[in-house]
Amino acid sequence: MKLKPTTSNILIVLILATLIFIGGPIALIWALNTLFPALAIPFTIETWLAAFIIPAAFKANISINKDK
Repeated sequence: MKLKPTTSNILIVLILATLIFIGGPIALIWALNTLFPALAIPFTIETWLAAFIIPAAFKANISINKDK
């Protein structure tokens, strides 16, 4: 079954993408606070923006080539 790209389908996808974009960092902060209560990270705009850096740091591909 293939969905046709109707206006309502596009709107639903955009709403879901927005909710994931907003909720993802909040979920990360909540998870860190739950696993490590001593962190006590507040839910602020600064911590929400900083939560984008954590996954980016883990995805970084760093390699060092040594010439012999």
